[in-house]
Amino acid sequence: MALWGAQVLSQTASNAVTSALIILVAELTHSNTSSSFLILLAIIPAVLFGFAGGVIVDRTDRRLVLIVTNALRAAAIIPLLLAGESITTAYLVNFLVATVTIFFVPAEAATIPSIVAKKDLLIANSLFTFTFNGAFLVGFIILAPIIVSLYGFYTLWFTIVTMFLIASLLCLTLPKAQAAGSILDVHLAGQAMTETRRGIADAFHYLRATPLVTWALIYIALTNTLVAIAGALAPGFVREVLRLGERNVVVLVGPAGVGVVVGLALLNFVSRRIGRPHAIGSGLIVTAVALVSLAAARPFADVFAESRFGGQLNSLGGALPFFIGIVSVTAFVFGVAYSFITVPAMTLLQEELPDDIRGRVFGVLNTLVSIFSFVPLIVVGPAADLWGIAPVFLAAAVVVFGVWLAGRKARMQAGERHRVVTQKTEPLG
Repeated sequence: MALWGAQVLSQTASNAVTSALIILVAELTHSNTSSSFLILLAIIPAVLFGFAGGVIVDRTDRRLVLIVTNALRAAAIIPLLLAGESITTAYLVNFLVATVTIFFVPAEAATIPSIVAKKDLLIANSLFTFTFNGAFLVGFIILAPIIVSLYGFYTLWFTIVTMFLIASLLCLTLPKAQAAGSILDVHLAGQAMTETRRGIADAFHYLRATPLVTWALIYIALTNTLVAIAGALAPGFVREVLRLGERNVVVLVGPAGVGVVVGLALLNFVSRRIGRPHAIGSGLIVTAVALVSLAAARPFADVFAESRFGGQLNSLGGALPFFIGIVSVTAFVFGVAYSFITVPAMTLLQEELPDDIRGRVFGVLNTLVSIFSFVPLIVVGPAADLWGIAPVFLAAAVVVFGVWLAGRKARMQAGERHRVVTQKTEPLG
């Protein structure tokens, strides 16, 4: 309970930091490029320190790592309280929090087997996986936008510091843990690096032989990339298209978060009816349509603003609240589609992967997510500033449709297997 409580608080707070800083940077710069760069700073630590984080955690007291990382993240927020609304401070804090989180996550995952009975490991891991995804929804989509919109940034910074400190105190109650191996040195680090390269090579060899698993990895990496792009562009979309302040980004991320929850509720019924591969295909098509709809929002906004519906009002939101409603519904649909892609794809991975290859394949997944997110974020901000947000959304829709088309054969084959198995297991007449 203590470890789970620490995860809930710290992961939610970490996601809330990123979300709030995106809003802050957008308000200060009114630049999509600046927002993209901010998110890049949250991804770079995973690329630079991801491997080192796991090695260091294995050679130190994990309980101490959990206590220190939460305390350090609380301390990293202090500059925001002292320096105020500064873009340099925002970049620095975002990088520091993301870097420290690299060490918290593996320490937390490695602690679970030492405090949970073996028979309860599956349930414990399921709970922590659910919380990991739920923390993104609550922190990034709900907590930060709502508190910033209603009470301002300082209230949110104090809330986040408090959450990190409580998480650190909860970790103090955990049993002491011994280092999992010998002391870290250059020779040991080199040996671990060699084993890691060999493991990744084995994972890629397995992926070449199993197209469905490969496509499941691509689907998950794609959706995470879309979320990163949406996070970078959402404040600009609210400002440029809806003619509202950046703090009103909740009109987009709020419905999207509700859509994720509704999608999760519907998914069990839908996947039983059509199978997980077809649920993924449906989610991809709906995502592409939602992206095209958001791309078309700006032209429609211009038409409505100049028409008798909009009159001469500068705020489209005040003139056409139903237009904001349409955009919010589109964001809601996007959230539903996200659930229909990510959860079945992750379930397919868990079902199809043998135990002896699972860890290495999930390592490849983490690398894919980082790479897939890193490259587009370098491009989307400047592209949105040069040509507008609509072309970026259209390009994303084309990519999603291309992935749907390229993976269709593997999904159809898997869907046929699901149909045959369902027919065999259904009771007669």
